[in-house]
Amino acid sequence: MPFIWNQLKTIYISMTSFLVLVCIASTACAVDWSFGTEEFQKKLSVQDLTPSTRYFARGPSFLKGQKWNQAQFLAAIEHQNYRIRDYEQVLLAGDAKKLTLADCKALTRNESLTDEFTCWRWQTHEQETFLVVVDAAQIIQSTWIGGDPEPYWKASLDPVLVAQYKGQQPIMQNELKISDFPVNCLNAVMAIEDSEFLNHSGLSYLGLTRSLIKNLTKMRYAQGGSTITQQLVKNYFLTPEKTIKRKLKELYLAVRLESEWTKDQILETYLNIIYMGQSGAFQIMGFGAASEYYFNKPVQKLNLSECALMAAVINNPGLFNPWKHPDKALARRGAVLTKMKDLNLISEAEQKVSAELKLPEQKIQQASETAPYFFEAVREQLKDLNLPQTPQNIYTSLDLQSQQGAQESLQKQITDLEKNRKNLVKNKAKGLKLEGLVISTENQTGLVTTLVGGYSYRQTQFNRAINAQRQIGSLIKPIVFLTSIIDGSNPKTIINDQKFEWKYDKKSWSPVNYDKTYHGEIPLYFALKESLNSPTAQVAFKVGLPKIIEVAHTAGFSSPMELIPATSLGASVHYPTEVLDAYRTLANFGKFTKSGYIERVKSKENETIFEFNPVFDQKIDAGSTAVVVGMLKETLKSGTAKSALAMGWKAPSAGKTGTTSDNKDAWFSGFTPYMTTVVWLGYDQGTSSQLTGGSGAVPIWVDFMKKSAINWPDADFLFPDSVEKRSVDLFGTDKETELIFKK
Repeated sequence: MPFIWNQLKTIYISMTSFLVLVCIASTACAVDWSFGTEEFQKKLSVQDLTPSTRYFARGPSFLKGQKWNQAQFLAAIEHQNYRIRDYEQVLLAGDAKKLTLADCKALTRNESLTDEFTCWRWQTHEQETFLVVVDAAQIIQSTWIGGDPEPYWKASLDPVLVAQYKGQQPIMQNELKISDFPVNCLNAVMAIEDSEFLNHSGLSYLGLTRSLIKNLTKMRYAQGGSTITQQLVKNYFLTPEKTIKRKLKELYLAVRLESEWTKDQILETYLNIIYMGQSGAFQIMGFGAASEYYFNKPVQKLNLSECALMAAVINNPGLFNPWKHPDKALARRGAVLTKMKDLNLISEAEQKVSAELKLPEQKIQQASETAPYFFEAVREQLKDLNLPQTPQNIYTSLDLQSQQGAQESLQKQITDLEKNRKNLVKNKAKGLKLEGLVISTENQTGLVTTLVGGYSYRQTQFNRAINAQRQIGSLIKPIVFLTSIIDGSNPKTIINDQKFEWKYDKKSWSPVNYDKTYHGEIPLYFALKESLNSPTAQVAFKVGLPKIIEVAHTAGFSSPMELIPATSLGASVHYPTEVLDAYRTLANFGKFTKSGYIERVKSKENETIFEFNPVFDQKIDAGSTAVVVGMLKETLKSGTAKSALAMGWKAPSAGKTGTTSDNKDAWFSGFTPYMTTVVWLGYDQGTSSQLTGGSGAVPIWVDFMKKSAINWPDADFLFPDSVEKRSVDLFGTDKETELIFKK
C-alpha cells in the first residue's frame, strides 16, 4: 500500500510539474516581453524594492532661549541609544558628554563663561557634532555645530524617520538587513507562509495543484497557492488583481527571480515590503515598521511570541489586528506556534509559554491622523525650491509632539462643539462636518513645527492650511492700526466710535460694530482689543487703503486685496499660511521671512542638496510694530480673547480674533515671543457655524499652546530700544494697564 501511494504521489507531482511548466512556457510567449526583459531586469539590478521619499521629523532639538531640562535631555539620549562619555574621552558617533569649563571656554572661544554655565556636547549617529551652552537660570544661551564649533541656529539629536511616500501614498517603513531579523521571526514567517521556501525554486507544485483544482471547481480565479517568492513578485512587479493572466505572469517571474537572487535576498526584501496594517493614513510596510507599530520596539528585540504574532498578521492585517480582533489574532498566533512546533523549529515547552503571553497593548501613534498634511506642505516647498521629487531623504521641521498636541486640541474642540451646540448638531445630522486647522511656527527661525490641515487626513485629504482661501475678517485690523501708528498715531490717540459712512465710486458703505452698539470717544488700543468695526474703518479712511494694502503685503499677506472699504475689515480672502507669515512679522517687530518646512534635503547618495539657514529682512519699522504688539497684548488680557485668561493661559502673549460678518469663519492668530500659532474653524461649504473667533478658535489655541510652549520661558517680549513701556488707565475701568509707546 505505501508503495502504491508513493507511486501515485510521484505521478501526481510529475503531472503537476508538467502542467505548471506548460503554463510558464505559455506565459513566456504571452506576456509583454518588454516588461519581462527590461522593467524586470532594471528593478532586479537596482535591488531597491522600496524606492520612496523618506521624511524625517525633528529629533529632540534645542534653540537659543529655550528652557533646558537636563533630566529630559538624558532621557532623550538614552532613548536614542547614546553613550555617556567621560570628559577626557573622544566623542564618536552616538556619544555625548558634559564638558569641563575649560573645554567649553576653548570650544566656544568665550572666556567670560563661569562655573554657573553648563555645556553639553554630542555627536549624532549621522556624525554631526553639536554643543549647547546653558546659563545659571537653565536657559540655553547658544548652540554650536561642528568639530571646530561654529554658532548654529539649533542643536539636535537624531532625526526621527516618520514616513515614506511612494508617489502620493503615505507609508511607514524601516528597511532592514536579513541579519537584523531574529531567527524566530524568519522561522515563523516561513513556517506559516511557505514551509518549503528554502527548498523550492520559486513555485510550490502541491500548492499550485490545490489552487488549480479549486479554481477549476469554481470556474474562476479563487485561490492562489503562492510561495513567498510569488508574493514578492505580486507585491513588487505586478498588480494584486485576481486574473489568470496575472497569475501566469507571477509564476513566470517567480522562477526568474529565483534564478537571479539568493534566498536571503528574496526573504529580506519580502519582509521589508509586505503590508502589515494601517496607522491612520499610513500603510505599515514591512517588519521593521510593524515592530515599532505593534510593540513599540525594534524588530531585533522581538521574542518568539511577538515574532509569531507578526507572522500571523501577514495573512490578513485587518482580520488579525491584535487590537481590533484580539481573539482572531490569538488564534492565528497559536496556529503559527503550532506549525513551528510541528516543523521542529521550537520545542513544545516554548510553544506553550509563548501561546500564553498577552497581546501587545495599543499605544497612541503620534500625529498619524494629520502628519500627511504637513508632508504635503513639504512637497509644495520642494517645488518652490526647484528640488527634484525623486526618492530622497527630507529632514523636516515637524515636531511630532507638537503636531500630536494640535491634532488632539482641534479634534477635541470640534467633537465637543458638534455635541453641545444645537446648530452644529443639526448641521452634522445634515451631513455637514465642522473642520479646522492649526499652524504653528518658531519666531526665531520661521520654520513651521506644526501643520494640521483638517480633522483627519483619512476622512478628507483637502489641506485647508495651505489650500483653503478664506475671508480673514478682523485679522486684518492690526495691519490697519499699524499703518496708523506708522503715520503718527499712538495707542492713546482718540477716535469717535459712532456711525460712519464711507462714500466711494458713487456707493456708500456703513460698517456696524459686532454688538451693534457704539462707545463714543475711545483710544485706539481699546478699538483694537475690542475689535470695533466703525473705528477701524475710520482709521482706514484716514490713512488710506493703498497704504494699508502696501503694509499688509509687506508683512506677509500675498493674495490680492481690493481697493474697497470692506477690505479694511477683512473682506479679502487669504491662505492661512499668509496669516502665519504676517503675524510672525508682527511678533518679530517687522522682520519678515517666508515660512519653511524643510531643514535639509539629501539625495539617496547622501549628498546635501539643500540646507536651511534662517534669514530675516527688516521690512517694517520695528518701533511702530512694537507699539501694535503692545496693543495686541490687551486682546488676551481684557479684549475679545480674554477667555484665554479664564482658561489658565497667563504667559505674555499677543493676538487677534477674527470673525467674518456672517460667521462663516472663526479665527485666532496669537503669538508669544517664541511661537506664532494660527487657528481656524468653519465649514468647507461656507455654511455659517455661528461661532466667533473667541468661542471657536481661542479654546483650541490655548489648549495647544499649554502643551507646546512648555519648553519656553514665560518671558515678555524683548522690545526694541526705540520704544518704552508706560502705564495707562484701562479705558472704561478703574484699573491700569501697560502699553508700548515710541520714545
